Formats: sequence, C-alpha cells, structure tokens
Amino acid sequence: MCHITEQERYKIEGFKQIKLSNRKIAKALNKSHTAINKEIKRGTVTQMNSELIEFKVYKADYAQRQAEEAGANKGTGLKIGNDHALVAFLEMKIRDEKFSPDAAMAAARKRGGFTNMICTKTLYNYIDSNLFLGISNKDLLIKKYGVKRGYKKIRKVALNNVKGTSISERPESIDNRKEIGHWEIDCVIGKKGTKPVVMTLVERKSRKSLYVILKSKTQKEVIAALKRLNKRVGGDFLQVFKSITADNGTEFLDFTNMKEAANCDEVYYAHPYSSWERGSNEIGNRMLRRFIPKGADLNALTEDELQRIEDWVNNYPRRILNYQTANEAFGQVS
Repeated sequence: MCHITEQERYKIEGFKQIKLSNRKIAKALNKSHTAINKEIKRGTVTQMNSELIEFKVYKADYAQRQAEEAGANKGTGLKIGNDHALVAFLEMKIRDEKFSPDAAMAAARKRGGFTNMICTKTLYNYIDSNLFLGISNKDLLIKKYGVKRGYKKIRKVALNNVKGTSISERPESIDNRKEIGHWEIDCVIGKKGTKPVVMTLVERKSRKSLYVILKSKTQKEVIAALKRLNKRVGGDFLQVFKSITADNGTEFLDFTNMKEAANCDEVYYAHPYSSWERGSNEIGNRMLRRFIPKGADLNALTEDELQRIEDWVNNYPRRILNYQTANEAFGQVS
C-alpha cells in the first residue's frame, strides 16, 4: 500500500540513473525503505545493450503499467480501500512501535477517525500477501500461526527447596486471578558470561509489569531490588504486593527476606520444570525480549531505557484484557 504515484516513479527512475541508493531515494520521497525496495523490484526490467549484454534497469513506465494492471485485475476492492491514513497508522504501529497486528488494530479502533476498518485476520492476510509496501512478515516478532507448545504437568518437590511453600498451597483466589496484588517473578539473563540480569514481576490479574536491573543473579540482589520496588510503588498503590510466585532458582530461595522486602504475605514456588505455572511471566518476558533479545549485553542497559520498555509493555493493548492496557486494568482495581 504506501501509495507511490506515477510522478514519483519517474523520480525513482531518475534517481537510479544517477546511482542513488534505495535508502536515499526513500528519504528523498519520504517513503519507507521497504516500500522503495519492493517498488524497484516490481518495476525492474531486463534490457540488452549494443554488445548484446543483458542488464537490469528500473523503468517508470513499466512500473506504472504493472501497478495499473494489478489494480484492474484485483477484482473486488480490498476492504481497506484507499484509506491511506489507516495504512500509514498500521505500518507505523507494527514496524516502528513493535505492535502485533492484533494490537495495532485495537489501537486503530481506539483512535478512530479512519474511513475503513478491517479485522485482525484480514490484516494478517494482507501482510502474508505482501499488499503492504511498508511492512512484511519480517516485521512480526511473533508470527500468529506458530505452533502452541504443549506442557506436561509435573508434580514434584524441588530438592533444593523443601522448606518453601508450594504453589499447590496457593489459594483459589490467587489461582483464578480475581484479586489484585499477586505477582509472578523471574529473571531475564543477558549475554553469556555477563552478570547483570533484569528481574521481572508481572501482576496476575492486570498483567502489569515491573522491571529492575540486578547487578548479579543472587539472593542479595533480589532482596535489595524488592525493597526498591516496594518503595517505588508504595505511595501509589494500596496493597501492591500480597503474594509472589517464583521458580526454584537459587536467587529466589530466601523467602523469609523476600516477604519482608516486598511486605507481602507469602512467596509460593512453582513445581520444577513447570514454567506454564507462571504463564504471565512467560508472556511478559517474551514482550521484554522484543527490546532485549537473547544474547544482549545487559551491561549497556540503563535504568531510563528499562523504564521506557516497562512503560511500553504496560501501555500495550492486550486482547486478554479486552484490549485494555495493563495500566488501565490495574487502575480499575487498585
């Protein structure tokens, strides 16, 4: 989509004649680099010089003819029609702001003011069919049609944590996500051989996330971080921390001091090899990985940058929350 006019096609031909790079052409025409790449690919023809040697060249008249034929042959008009504002909005959300197509559509519906609206499935179909010039499946960090992983429930006691309170003893009021203030905790590691990690907490009902950098993956750092978090949010929310659910990593085994640091009632421990029992954490960490991919050096991560990521995650529309953000859902029940 990202419409390119006939006049712009002739400009592209001129730019290519003076050997201007695709990126510079995109900047000159105020188009995305992806859009210009696709346009040049579609409008390139094979010609032959006087020495009968073939060469490829972009021709504006051929590109325009291809575009007109495509428009005439497409049959029933696309549901998105000529709503270039919606196209630009969706491309910006998906490519620049790292939204999923579903979240981008939710943001579009919330904003309003567009001529045509489409459903998420249609948007995925458009992207799969390369109908957008500014985005493609490469811009989707989590492809919709991935195979869902299966989990096997394991009911074992962690041998390194026989004194901790098992998740089996967690009350139903926590399990059913009916009450605010119950969190899942985890650590996201960085580049192999480096010490810093990001400690993540996700509130089970609202999916609100809190992030903090730890100098190392130790009990001492976890306790200190919980104290800082408790101080940071203590004046803003009532009964922020009621319980915490952790895995059996050694950094989380000091449950006595964890409860004191977070001022919470209990720390529960999931069964070994049962990450599904902390599903909110798993999904939250996946969102964090959009900005901090596996193997990233966390020594370079600043508190300000991590705060920007936390703000992005908490202001991201979530289908499981009926397209509210975590901040909106938390604000309603806190």
